[in-house]
Amino acid sequence: MTIQSQSNAPCFAVILSSVVMLENMTYRIMIDKLRDLAKEQAGFLAAECSLGETDLLITYWQDRETATSWINNNILRRTLSLAEQFWFESYSLRLVEVLENRSFKQTNAADQTSRFPRINTARGVLKLLDESDAGLLKAYVSEEKKFLAPWEPLRADAYYSLEVCTLRIREMRRDFIEDRGVAFCFLSPDESRMLGYANYSNIVRGVFQSCHLGYSLREAEQGKGLMHELLSVANDYISKECHLSRIQANYMPRNERSGAVLKALGFVKEGYAKDYLKINGQWEDHVLTAMLLR
Repeated sequence: MTIQSQSNAPCFAVILSSVVMLENMTYRIMIDKLRDLAKEQAGFLAAECSLGETDLLITYWQDRETATSWINNNILRRTLSLAEQFWFESYSLRLVEVLENRSFKQTNAADQTSRFPRINTARGVLKLLDESDAGLLKAYVSEEKKFLAPWEPLRADAYYSLEVCTLRIREMRRDFIEDRGVAFCFLSPDESRMLGYANYSNIVRGVFQSCHLGYSLREAEQGKGLMHELLSVANDYISKECHLSRIQANYMPRNERSGAVLKALGFVKEGYAKDYLKINGQWEDHVLTAMLLR
């Protein structure tokens, strides 16, 4: 859930609850656009958004008049009509009066352990980004676009926009909360620049206790041992805090530097897959490796 700000009672709330047939990047952009549109309207107080089995977009308004005006907003109505065709299985739009608001906020947050990990390494900071860090992610993917292109899937132009970077961060945090992945970003010591990342995805529990690892590093930072530093700390977290005991990582045969990094960390070759992933528009073979932490 994302919360824009606190709303004081009494006020009015408009609750959009929906069951979605198809959730994709376009759908999430649509939800963000609606929230941004609401913020521009007179009488707007706050917004909350939660995407799950039932999606909720709740907006708070100064009075009934401004809340009703939002319900009747032409752009909102047109968007909902479009959503009926492409995304929604069902939805409801409710106007309710908020008579009381009880809230809590931790006042000594600096002394508390965050839900999201933040780890200092010898030469940087490993953390899950929040939305305020979207500019760091945008700078990383944009500035390293040419360098990373041979090792990544083809990217649409929108991938490099601040809007999509913000959406990606929301997904990273959502994946962490739902135990689907851990997307560590490696920042400079002052946290002003993103240097690389390690993404642990496809977490499987039960009898497998495994995940897949993907990673990258800025071109200018290659050859300094930073990737080894990053992955050593991140792997330790995945083992001790996430209690995963198998990390799988695959690389293209010609990417010798990546293979050397994995070998130094203790990854062992387990196989070879033909036409495994479509990278930069071409199906590429991959060497399959894994590290056991049992």
